[in-house]
Amino acid sequence: MGGGTITVTSLGPLGGIATTPVINRPEVAIIGPNKIVERPVFKGDEVVRAKLMNLSISCDHRVVDGWDAASFVQGLKKYLETPVLLFAD
Repeated sequence: MGGGTITVTSLGPLGGIATTPVINRPEVAIIGPNKIVERPVFKGDEVVRAKLMNLSISCDHRVVDGWDAASFVQGLKKYLETPVLLFAD
């Protein structure tokens, strides 16, 4: 496959929880979901278990501004956390 602008990679199945993906030239970005792990989080005053996943992104800053990359990751996070939004108007 060729001609893309963003690669999606995943080291989660290998146990990666925080990765630094390397951009495949001539693409401008690579995004890598990592392993889903159970961690303690606060819900109000209570500590509960939650499944969490880090999302890593690397961008070519000659093409992509950091603010735009961070905004893209936040949008992706929203859809991963609430996939029903993909079908909402």
